[in-house]
Amino acid sequence: MTPIIDVSDETLEELTKLNIPYAPVTLPKSKVEVVSGHYIEIPNLKLAVARKRTHQGKNWHEAHDALKQEGARMLTPPEFVEVLKYTQENAPEVYEDITAVREPWRAEWLDACFEQRQDGLYVLTQHKTNAEKLDEDTLMENRTPGISLEGWLEEPTEQGLPKSDIWEGDLFYWFPTNDSIAGFGAGSGRAVLDCNGVPSDGDSGFGVRAAKQA
Repeated sequence: MTPIIDVSDETLEELTKLNIPYAPVTLPKSKVEVVSGHYIEIPNLKLAVARKRTHQGKNWHEAHDALKQEGARMLTPPEFVEVLKYTQENAPEVYEDITAVREPWRAEWLDACFEQRQDGLYVLTQHKTNAEKLDEDTLMENRTPGISLEGWLEEPTEQGLPKSDIWEGDLFYWFPTNDSIAGFGAGSGRAVLDCNGVPSDGDSGFGVRAAKQA
């Protein structure tokens, strides 16, 4: 099988001048982005995740719609935990951009909406198409501050949220309530896991981290 080699336009021009045959190949869009460094492949998720946030200033609903139009989707909390764990070891510049307590304010939406039903609080993912009753071991009180970021990443609930017995730390946390959504942010004063956000909010600091099947 002939190998596929990533070359510049200038190289192709030189090959043409020298009458050296070649066959251009168009890779699928997601593969092009991964190869060019815009995405990181997270092996255990089988997802390609954007290195940078996009769609700044859009609210939660608008961010979902924008991602769908480009063949991408929003990260769920368990996926976001895995992204943090992976980038901490393999792409520290991405981990630092997400979690570092510094200017400017950076925040990103997560694919989790919370809904009170007769038998308890539910977490809705996949843009509200998948519903699961919230794990009984979820931390259901605000900690400002705080909870341990490492403790959360090391042992979250199956739905990707902090457990009730998580130890103290510097990460601010707001627990989920009816009609709230999840997001993560960091700025000069603190880093925040906010599960009590408002889906219609959206300022210039908010964005979303696109995910595609790898």
